[in-house]
Amino acid sequence: MIFGIFDQLPCSDEQIPSQRYKDVISQAQLADELGFDQVWLAELHFNPRFSMMPAPLMLGSAIAQITKDIRIGTAVNLLPLHQPIRLAEEVATLDQLSEGRAIFGIGRGAQPRQYQGYGIHMDEGRRRFLEALDLIKQAWTQKESHFTGQFYNVDNVSVVPKPYQAPNPPIYIAANSFDTFEMVGELGHNLLVAPLVVSREGALAGLEAYKCAAGEYLINLSININIPVYVTEENEKVKNGYKFTVDNYLSTLQQNRSNAASRAAHLDYETVCADYAAIGTPEQVVAKLKFFQQIFDPQEFMGWFNIGGMLPNDEVANSMKLFAEKVIPQFK
Repeated sequence: MIFGIFDQLPCSDEQIPSQRYKDVISQAQLADELGFDQVWLAELHFNPRFSMMPAPLMLGSAIAQITKDIRIGTAVNLLPLHQPIRLAEEVATLDQLSEGRAIFGIGRGAQPRQYQGYGIHMDEGRRRFLEALDLIKQAWTQKESHFTGQFYNVDNVSVVPKPYQAPNPPIYIAANSFDTFEMVGELGHNLLVAPLVVSREGALAGLEAYKCAAGEYLINLSININIPVYVTEENEKVKNGYKFTVDNYLSTLQQNRSNAASRAAHLDYETVCADYAAIGTPEQVVAKLKFFQQIFDPQEFMGWFNIGGMLPNDEVANSMKLFAEKVIPQFK
């Protein structure tokens, strides 16, 4: 089993953005030292309480300079919002800086305000996504790119640098809808799933569709499941501090206009803990992850150690240390 950490960097009015960035960088450095396999960084826009991370590749480049082994992924770059040639250059640069540790995680995004902010019609999202992905893969693997599409046209462009990894960094695609699960399987790419976002039932149905669509590709693909995680040997902290940060996430999510926000309207702290998170003592977290392993059958877990962003950095660090020392060994 492969284990990673995830952050989308929410920042409340009381928090200082520069310090929040330092927290994420220090947590990535700690994860590298503790033996985690991956660090995943979100891309979200125009809502600091939900995320102060519009440029994960910049943050990933900073992380690359202070880590040695951990892989650095985006979860996800919002592909329809990017000029694909520029994104191909930036991801390849991160891959070179990290000497082959970049992971290219991509998705369409589900928040209308993000599309509006970039002046892009949301109903173009899927077509832009597929076209941009084709162009990026071409830019990475061919000396010169020649591409004619509905949204992007390129003639005789040589993208440099090429990725450190040949032919390209691993590609993961996030799925929040049934048809997207099928699409990712048909494309033959790795899958990112957040059951908290898509619902447990949606995740299970989508995973079945993904596996059927992937067919013979499946043997070489990875399914990565995002799970909120909090490990402590003090049960009162679970009841108090963790509830505060989960409630902050839910209240912020419910203000967004998206399908995930509609589903979140039916969620509360107790439901999150019971159905979507692994929290408690190391033994309780192991048991919950084994349950998730059984029902979702992933190859990778992405631990969301500070959902809502309200836990102090030292508390997140302690949770990560307990996870590395007492949880990960139970899956090796």
